[in-house]
Amino acid sequence: MSIRFLQAIALALGVVASLPASAEAPTLRWPLPLPAGQPWRIVDLREGNGIRHEEYIPRGQGIEDYRDRIVVQRMVSQNLNPETYLAHVSAGLRAHCSELTTSGLFASERDGLPSAALTVYCSRFGSRNYGYVVAQKAVLDGDHLFVVEREWRLPAFRIDATGLPQLGSGSPDDEAIKREVRLAVRWLVEQVQPGAEVIAPTPPPPPPPARLPQHPKRRS
Repeated sequence: MSIRFLQAIALALGVVASLPASAEAPTLRWPLPLPAGQPWRIVDLREGNGIRHEEYIPRGQGIEDYRDRIVVQRMVSQNLNPETYLAHVSAGLRAHCSELTTSGLFASERDGLPSAALTVYCSRFGSRNYGYVVAQKAVLDGDHLFVVEREWRLPAFRIDATGLPQLGSGSPDDEAIKREVRLAVRWLVEQVQPGAEVIAPTPPPPPPPARLPQHPKRRS
């Protein structure tokens, strides 16, 4: 059973229960530049009561047994700033994890919009045999939050005495996963931004029209 990080936090904060229908806004439809390297497909799309929720997993991975997932939400902020929102998410997750550590808190402002990014490591989720790594970014745009989560569901791992996650128990997978996390954080920090223009690939020019064969003039 997959966890619903952002939905649970939104419900806990009373977003769904307290918003009027008029809360729907154009800002709920910010485009998202999906990261390269995976053939992402959308598997869930819901919109209502001021929240738009999207989920993506790569082709070839199942909804219930995925390894990789992206969750996108747009919602009314209810006076939460990006750092406070991410702290709520971490606190909600901590109650379900054997061990939890965080890293990479990065607060910034771009185009007048404050944002924060944070990576959370959950060594084991409840009694299940897997844990989570969640790289998140929240951006405040007026009275709306734009939240993106890049998630990995991995075999249960440990967090050592220094607070560092050991994702692959010292195997080469450990460094490979950490490299994926670094690339995801870079994508979140540098490319994920409300209102950023998503440029579609330029289609190739049409081929020149075929030339009809030339027939020699007949002599009279």
